[in-house]
Amino acid sequence: MGILRRKLGVVIVAVVATLSAALAPVLVAPSASAAASVVSPLAKGSYNLSSYYGPRCMPTANASTWHLGQDMGAKSGTRINAIAAGTVLRAGSVSGFGQWVVIKHRTVSSVYGHVLDGDKYVKVGQKVKAGQRIADVGSTGTSTSPHLHLEIWNGTYGSGGAHTDSLAFLKARGVDLAASATWRASRSVPSSCTYYAQTRVNLRAGASTSTKVLTVVPKAGKVTAKPGASSGSWRKVTYGSRTGWMHAAYVSPRKPATTTTAAPAKRTLSYVTATRLNMRAKPSTSSAVLTTLKKGKAVEHRGTASKGWLKVKVGSNIGYVSTAYISSTKPR
Repeated sequence: MGILRRKLGVVIVAVVATLSAALAPVLVAPSASAAASVVSPLAKGSYNLSSYYGPRCMPTANASTWHLGQDMGAKSGTRINAIAAGTVLRAGSVSGFGQWVVIKHRTVSSVYGHVLDGDKYVKVGQKVKAGQRIADVGSTGTSTSPHLHLEIWNGTYGSGGAHTDSLAFLKARGVDLAASATWRASRSVPSSCTYYAQTRVNLRAGASTSTKVLTVVPKAGKVTAKPGASSGSWRKVTYGSRTGWMHAAYVSPRKPATTTTAAPAKRTLSYVTATRLNMRAKPSTSSAVLTTLKKGKAVEHRGTASKGWLKVKVGSNIGYVSTAYISSTKPR
């Protein structure tokens, strides 16, 4: 009986050893490379963090006042990587971003805006891997400088998905964009924004051209607004004591140059003192007579006196008169 127990024990140990060897790949922790299913869109140390997700002041005309993504400033042409594996939904030109790439992942979508050429590396329907090059940093569309605008949407982009904070989303998955940036802008929301009308523009009662005009704001007129105060492409602003709506295309944080009309040059006049004075074509008594001026007639100087003659204008005539017969004082 003892011999039987020992043989049975040996068999059990052998079976356990065999099962352990077979299940080892399943039971052990995944490798570091397998765990890196989410990566940074830009290489460490190649970018800075500028405009953050949330309400803000417009950085340029037509920009948003509620920023849906994270801006990462970088040199034009810097490589952009897919943050995770997925399928390309959009690639190429688009209004606002200029050029973009959109990727659908398992549960979220990622948007890469202002790129140089959205369909240079990828095409719609193409499957991509995490870390695969999908575009290059650019400054296309409504942009002030080269940067990547990164958005994260829960669900499928364009099909009811909801946007979320890219910075927080990636950090929760082990990708700390702030820690890998060379510089980070302060993440604070100003209490007020200052803009200027880029041309003479109507301030309306509502966010539509069909609403009442409250007043007309002149070019370079200063308006103020609250960060995020918008409705589509309209911005809620205050001009003087009136609050209304202006289209985003006509307001900017940059004050436009205004042209000023130069004051007309002061005319210098003299008066004829002789009973009759000939106005000649050239400064010579042998020159043709253009007209004859009566005493007291005003002549407008068109030059300086030289050798007894002065170039003048009278009506539509321009010619010369003798300085001996004119005075700065009108004769009685």
